[in-house]
Amino acid sequence: MKTYTIATALVEYKGKYLIAKRSLKKKFSPGQWEFISGFVEEKESAEETILRELREETTINGKIVKSAEPFSIIDEKARWIIIPYLIKVNSDKVTINYSDHSKYIWATRTELNRYSDLHELINKFKEVNLIS
Repeated sequence: MKTYTIATALVEYKGKYLIAKRSLKKKFSPGQWEFISGFVEEKESAEETILRELREETTINGKIVKSAEPFSIIDEKARWIIIPYLIKVNSDKVTINYSDHSKYIWATRTELNRYSDLHELINKFKEVNLIS
């Protein structure tokens, strides 16, 4: 089993969280809903990774306001070491990068429960006190 390290963010604007549907051309989890994430690259901190991914995937800038201890999730493809962040942004105007995602939604905490792809990650975010 392969192990990958990714940075993942709850991107928040006025009580709503950004989620995006992965492009069908993606190698991992095509067509699934996710929070903004990215592989931590060599010689780049996880903080640099998540802020870069946010800009590349949405064209918005944000500020990390909280982080938590990494956790892991194992699925049929790999073991994922996830470094979680809460990022606040000053705008909900997203320009989507279609090579990464097919669409996006700003969802309230309650609305996030409608997306089964996110349930395991939301539970992990609760465990590390990034979301209630």
